[in-house]
Amino acid sequence: MAARPPGDAKRIAKRTPIIAVCVFLATLGAAIGHHVYYQHLADTEVQSESQQAWSIRVGTLFAFLVRLGLVSLLWIVADQQIWKTLRRKAMTLGGINSMFGIMGDPTRLFSWDLVSRAKLLTLFAVMAWLMPLLAIFTPATLSVQPLVKPVVEPRAVRTVNFTNSDQWATFEGAGRIYGPGIEISRLFTEVSSSHRVTPQPAPFPNATYDLQFWGPSYKCEDPEAVFARQNKPTWDLDNYNHSSLREAFFAELPFAAANRSDIRASMQLYQAAAPFYLNNMIFIFGGGGGEPTRVWAGSTGTSLICQMYNTSYGITMEFVNGNQTIIPRSIEYLEPQAWDSSTGAQTLLRGTEDVLPSFYITHLLFTYLLVNNITMGASGTLSFPGNGGAKSIPLLQSALIYCPEIANATSDLDYLGIKDPSKCRNGTLARAIEDLSHNFTLSAMMYQHWGDNATIMVPITVSAPLNYYAYDMSTLMIAYGVGFGVVIVCLAWGGLVLLQNGISSSTSFSTVMLTTRNPDLDELAVGHWLGAKPLPEDINGVRLRFGMLKQGGHPGFGVEGTVVSLKESERGEDRDVAQRF
Repeated sequence: MAARPPGDAKRIAKRTPIIAVCVFLATLGAAIGHHVYYQHLADTEVQSESQQAWSIRVGTLFAFLVRLGLVSLLWIVADQQIWKTLRRKAMTLGGINSMFGIMGDPTRLFSWDLVSRAKLLTLFAVMAWLMPLLAIFTPATLSVQPLVKPVVEPRAVRTVNFTNSDQWATFEGAGRIYGPGIEISRLFTEVSSSHRVTPQPAPFPNATYDLQFWGPSYKCEDPEAVFARQNKPTWDLDNYNHSSLREAFFAELPFAAANRSDIRASMQLYQAAAPFYLNNMIFIFGGGGGEPTRVWAGSTGTSLICQMYNTSYGITMEFVNGNQTIIPRSIEYLEPQAWDSSTGAQTLLRGTEDVLPSFYITHLLFTYLLVNNITMGASGTLSFPGNGGAKSIPLLQSALIYCPEIANATSDLDYLGIKDPSKCRNGTLARAIEDLSHNFTLSAMMYQHWGDNATIMVPITVSAPLNYYAYDMSTLMIAYGVGFGVVIVCLAWGGLVLLQNGISSSTSFSTVMLTTRNPDLDELAVGHWLGAKPLPEDINGVRLRFGMLKQGGHPGFGVEGTVVSLKESERGEDRDVAQRF
């Protein structure tokens, strides 16, 4: 048997394994980059449609690079497997065509000669054609979903500014306050009749922020507690001869000290007074207190003194779907407003810093609401001696009328339909008046004439539904894990095949040209030199094998029976050498 020509010795070119290693590392880097990129976007807000579109494009690019790398590695392994199969088995020319084209044409999988005689190569091809599924599943592991997450951002919001009394008052003479202005009166009426804080526009549909400010409020106490603390007169005794606060109280509200027979005789249901010589105090007497009784059955009633205080407010403003809720964190009384109505009316004239016109107007508003005299006539009808029915309308329209101190003054009031204790805020007249004063101060944030003079920058926690990136890491890891696992196994097999073949092979034209130097093949090609498709049937079924040509003495493709395996040829050469020696 002729010896193999010089230069055709077996050797594995370094280029093929180096390319395989480099492609594998680059593909692994692309997969890691895909994960890192999606991990970077995970749980972050989608800034724009453009950003979302580019995130999809970049993710698809990573998936494409991984798919390209894995398929390329399978292609390298398939090339080596093709030549291993052809060295071992004779195959029809059509089957060989399918082997050389299977990685680029999936229809080649329908070749029975290929499937039956090159099962492992067919498996590699199937895996290569399924590998693009990675480019479908992995980009979809990044999605966008609406989430309600708190985001803190600074924003100017409404607050109060009681140092600004713009449009709070009407005047008489040269700047003397006569009464409340139109807008603040309207706001007070809305608060007192609606039983709630006037809602304001939400800065965001779902938002929360804290405010801290000071403003007026009333503190209502039992008269005896007030007498024990401040019974000395604060007024000029030459003008008002009441020697103590106690004396002034019972002088203004005689029924508060009356015996049972006096109350029965007068059928007094409610009486209140706000003497202008007092320091922002309102005296109140209500004929009821506990369970309703008939007036003539006897009742001592309930007495109160409500005084204005400068008050510190700490609140949390909460908006849910645009609906306002105010959560008080702290409401602390600072100091009583120790000045009388004469001082309050002239505060703009005198420029007194410790007396605010807005506080005085607030006291006037509560005076107009609370100061009333309500009795029941012998026929059971209500009467309003001294003030007329029109003046009592605001009180009757407010929720205060439902408080037991008024509603329970007599069971004869049942026909009025005011026996609904749930409408009395906090259950008692004292707490209801205090609550109303708090609500009015909080509602002052909606006072139109303050405008930008009553805004403040605060951090707002916004809980609006926003679009966030969501990363399904497990799906990406599983998909890439399966892909790389398959390729690693195939590469290991490809390395073994490379060692068995002894050379690195390919399906390039040069390889085909160099391995088909055989007169028998030249005869098959007669009349078919253009290589047109489809392959003629007369040569499609001819079986060829790659090995050592019996005639010619060199490796190449030959018709079955005209070649021996390369291993057989090598064993024959070894015997020849042994015989020579």
